[in-house]
Amino acid sequence: MTGGCHCGEVRYEVRGKLHDAKMCHCGLCRKLHGHVSSYARVEKDALHLTRDEGLRWYRLSDQSDRGFCKECGSSLFWRPVRSQEVAITPGTLDGASGISTSAQMFCKDKGDYYPLDPAIPAYDGDDED
Repeated sequence: MTGGCHCGEVRYEVRGKLHDAKMCHCGLCRKLHGHVSSYARVEKDALHLTRDEGLRWYRLSDQSDRGFCKECGSSLFWRPVRSQEVAITPGTLDGASGISTSAQMFCKDKGDYYPLDPAIPAYDGDDED
């Protein structure tokens, strides 16, 4: 699989298993993305940057970083600090991904302007709480 940002300054390949996506409704993700976020995990060794001139990392907290394009602003990655995994925003993949959305997290914090999808398992915390 391949993907990248809107302007092309960041391009990547996934050479391994891409896990199903999880949606996050927390206030922080909504502030960063302008709406709900969605991330699909992959092993760090399976993610290969083929162009990274525009890639910038933002230290969100002592627990995680966000990767985005400094040129077009596309949100691309999320990574826990000191982890062997990184997560990709599935909307940045080229073409069909073959994954689905397996969970909605932090549903108690969701915005008041949209409904939850009742077809997707919903949790009030970070996962299956």
